[in-house]
Amino acid sequence: MTVVAEVRGLTVTAADGSAVLDAVGLELVRGRVTGLVGPSGSGKTTLALCLLGHLGRGLRRTAGTVEVTGADPFQPAVRRRLRGRVTGYLPQDPHSALDPRRQLAAQLDTAARIARPHEDRAARRTRVEQAARDAALDLALLRRYPGQLSGGQAQRAVLAWTLVTRPELIVLDEPTSGLDADTAYRIGERFTTLTWRPAVLLISHDIALVDRVADVTQSMDRGRLSGSGRAIAVPVPSPTGGPSPNGDGTGALSFEDVTVRHGPLYVLRSVSGQVAAGEMVGIRGASGSGKTSLARALCGLAPPAAGRLLVHGAPVSWDAAARVRAGQPYLAYVGQDARTALNPRETVRRALARSLGAAVRRGRSGGTWSVEEIADRFALAPELLDRTPERLSGGQRHRAALARAVAAAPAVVVCDESTASLDHDTETRVLKTLDGLRRDGTAILLVTHSDRVAARADRVLTIHEGQLR
Repeated sequence: MTVVAEVRGLTVTAADGSAVLDAVGLELVRGRVTGLVGPSGSGKTTLALCLLGHLGRGLRRTAGTVEVTGADPFQPAVRRRLRGRVTGYLPQDPHSALDPRRQLAAQLDTAARIARPHEDRAARRTRVEQAARDAALDLALLRRYPGQLSGGQAQRAVLAWTLVTRPELIVLDEPTSGLDADTAYRIGERFTTLTWRPAVLLISHDIALVDRVADVTQSMDRGRLSGSGRAIAVPVPSPTGGPSPNGDGTGALSFEDVTVRHGPLYVLRSVSGQVAAGEMVGIRGASGSGKTSLARALCGLAPPAAGRLLVHGAPVSWDAAARVRAGQPYLAYVGQDARTALNPRETVRRALARSLGAAVRRGRSGGTWSVEEIADRFALAPELLDRTPERLSGGQRHRAALARAVAAAPAVVVCDESTASLDHDTETRVLKTLDGLRRDGTAILLVTHSDRVAARADRVLTIHEGQLR
């Protein structure tokens, strides 16, 4: 048994002295997948970053050691030597890890060249293509820029970028949160068959995936680890139906003949749909099928090539800025990448207050909530309100983005895998909050790969081959 990474008695504290990690001990062994599960904010990502020699802002290591291949990654020279060659990391927010100005093939080639500078171009190309296959990434996507990828495709691109260097230690933080079940299963199986047999730390809220893939599972809660052997799957609830849609069936949101394309490639062809006031509609489909393209188009973030959009029967511009200038209804988009959605210099409190103020100016009732009330609805503890996004966990950032969107009292909320990085209990609480919005007449469109989330919707539509069914 070869130990690739070892953590002994690691304690990390926040600025107020509270323990984020409390005397954590962990061994990561060559050829073994170690699963790490636990509630959002329990310290999982902090532990992952410590293996790379990084600490979040305001955190400090007060006790314990971390060794990767016998060296301390907190030493700057060691960290530089290990990064990309010995250690590979897949973050929760994949788009932030990619260079938007370069095609994927060029980015993977650069990573391969840094890891093995004496390898010729043909060998690097073979390595890049194999990494793409291991990440279940279509080779045709290597010619695209990051902005042309769906959330799931970007996730697989960063996974390929991680695998192309063939590191001895791979740290995966929610690697399948934006993927459909079939793709997640295929990638999970690949973690167990990588030819160079790395040590893998798999952090995930997908209990079924961890149970299927991990050789051993550790559970984290409030900064402490406990070995559980195997993860325990939470059963998928039967559909609840939720609150009945309000009104007479008139669509709060209607879109007609929407066509989206990237250059010559058609992603969606003349799709139409409707969401009634108070209705929750799920949108499903394979990764890259066009779900995010539709969601972003509806919210005015990426206008389509053609189509018509109506809110409460009135035409609405496809451009978000034009909607604001014209005083048109607000459609809130909560995307997969919460890190880039939030202002890095703005506290959660300030972000929520600003959205509540926007609701008041539009005469919407959501402005009657206080910052503390809207935070509580999305399981954001009071001590998180004065933190900036970089001091939040991935799940906390997603909840902050959801809370900010809802605080603005939109006519329609479009959630794009917004609960994918949340643990089961927090996800349930957030979905109950969304149910409450439906009773006030808010229309909700849920883009999801989760059976659990889809079960909460009144009806579910599927995107397949550019069509909505």
